[in-house]
Amino acid sequence: MAATEAYLEKHGVTKMLDAIVNELVSEKPADPISFLINGLLKEAGKRGQEPALLQRLVELKKTLLSEQAEASKTLDEKAKLSAEVDKLAYRIKHLCKALDTAEANGGGGGGGAAAPSVGQIPVGHTAFSWAGGVQVGGGGGGGAGGGGGAPAAAVAAGGAAGGASLDIETARMRWEA
Repeated sequence: MAATEAYLEKHGVTKMLDAIVNELVSEKPADPISFLINGLLKEAGKRGQEPALLQRLVELKKTLLSEQAEASKTLDEKAKLSAEVDKLAYRIKHLCKALDTAEANGGGGGGGAAAPSVGQIPVGHTAFSWAGGVQVGGGGGGGAGGGGGAPAAAVAAGGAAGGASLDIETARMRWEA
């Protein structure tokens, strides 16, 4: 019993708990347990001690801050990807619209594409060169009666034969790998 009393006296436990309980009785808080814990934490601060509870809370704070930073990065990446999806959706919408317009104007059939007008061909090009070496008009290459329907059919098929596709808007060939 003497060892216990010596321990309590050495650390001032009895005096500390009496003071906290006296405050508890005078204030009569709604949550006495939290009041007692807060009293003990205040006393630890006065003594310059850091209880294990506070050490654990500091560790949790560090963990939460690092997770918050990671979540912020993830949100930034999500925003970038969302913006990219919006751009791609816009492009798809307008590409589909251009395809629908081309099909409605007869640009989807074999040899049906009209030769570009003189105003559409840049200086230094002919209709043949501007179309990538494939005759797109009625000049004997890919016209309706021109006998060269195979290139025009390949163009109309979207490049299935030979990797060629026709950009209907500019009547220019694009070769794809």
